[in-house]
Amino acid sequence: MTQACWICGSSDTSLWKPNNAAGALTPDDLRVTDSRYGVTLDLWRCARCEFVFAAGADSELLPRLYERMDDPGYLESAASRRLQMLWLLQNVLRVHSGARSLLDVGAGTGLLVQAAQQAGLTATGVEPSEAFVEHARRTAGVELLQGHFPHPALAGRTFDIVCLIDVIEHVTEPVPLLRACAAALNPDGILAVVTPDIGSIPARIMGARWWHFRLAHVGYFNKRSLDVAMAAAGLYAVDRFRAKWFFRVRYIAHRLRRYLPVDRLNRLARRKRILRRAYERVIPLNTRDSFALLLRRAETS
Repeated sequence: MTQACWICGSSDTSLWKPNNAAGALTPDDLRVTDSRYGVTLDLWRCARCEFVFAAGADSELLPRLYERMDDPGYLESAASRRLQMLWLLQNVLRVHSGARSLLDVGAGTGLLVQAAQQAGLTATGVEPSEAFVEHARRTAGVELLQGHFPHPALAGRTFDIVCLIDVIEHVTEPVPLLRACAAALNPDGILAVVTPDIGSIPARIMGARWWHFRLAHVGYFNKRSLDVAMAAAGLYAVDRFRAKWFFRVRYIAHRLRRYLPVDRLNRLARRKRILRRAYERVIPLNTRDSFALLLRRAETS
């Protein structure tokens, strides 16, 4: 039995990593802050374009599960994650300084939408999680559209910037999503995409223990498969760089427990003021294993 590749349609695929989840997917399995690194559904690899993807009934449940997902840990880390959104926005505006409007697809709790509004852009976002949409409205005064993209409330609207930040690895139809985003761009618009790079050096070194192997991630790109997906969606890259995040040292140290014996140090940080203060610092983190691309729509005759 083989599975057709989501990117190129080839049936030359093989099981690459077996399912090692405890049971059927639940909304909690899709949390952004899930730290069960290495736990995935069945992953298949395409021999033609090298895309790695999940298949089966569980992956088909994702849209409904995301609507019911909540993530208190993500909400608690909003202050540091906001810095990443500002960094991303600055990079997009560096290429498209005249941008006046922005759409964030998979907007989370509206951090990027809020940053864009504060920068003077007209900005909106689409987010499937009902809890995240409510949190954005209640705590930040950001009105997001609850649901999936394309969203009927946005029919016919176009934007100078469309963002897909850590989104396409979560969907079972990445090429149609990229096409829909391309269609929502103004003629000189920019589509910003961030997604893990399964061909990166950290991914190859970590193997099955790579931190991007999670139940929520059902599609993994390397440069080849991402280029195939972009071409199929009528897009081309105007800039490529590596994504950067901003986290509290405490957040990073907690996740390092999966790889290093840091439990003693973490306990000590709760008792020692100097170390505790160090753990509360926010630092930039670039593991060089996630793509960041700025794309434009290809000219068609």
